Amino acid sequence: MNKLILHPTDMSQWHALVNEAQSSVKLALDEEMESYLVFLLMRFAQSTKLIESVLALDLLESMHILGNRQVDLLREVGDKSLLYCGLFPGMADKRHVRLEYFSDLGQAAYLTVGELQLNESSNLYFQLSAQFINMQQILQAMRGDHFHFNDMDRGIIGAKDLILQ
Repeated sequence: MNKLILHPTDMSQWHALVNEAQSSVKLALDEEMESYLVFLLMRFAQSTKLIESVLALDLLESMHILGNRQVDLLREVGDKSLLYCGLFPGMADKRHVRLEYFSDLGQAAYLTVGELQLNESSNLYFQLSAQFINMQQILQAMRGDHFHFNDMDRGIIGAKDLILQ
């Protein structure tokens, strides 16, 4: 991610950044996951409420609510966890938790949303849970924290392998 090339719309700019990051970490999301990540970044860029959240409290609150509000709250926990893990890994240190805390929380939140959905969108959330680590690595590459694997080692990078700021 050496040069920033400006695109005519926000969506095309985010899409280009996500594609470049995927290329730099040699990961490829399917179209649905890539689109979700682009739209998540667009929503995040228009909101300032990310830092104000206490994700554990949001998760606990979701356990006492039913229906659409529960699903929305759990989706937000998943989304915010993904953004913390990918774009703001230093938040884990500031909140005195390990990066795996946010990763586990996000995966569980997306998985729970998938289980609560009784329609075709449940598969989206199951995929988000399963692809969480890949999406985290792509976001880290967007911020400049990308890692290169040699052909012998194609493992997943755990949070213990990351240097947090």
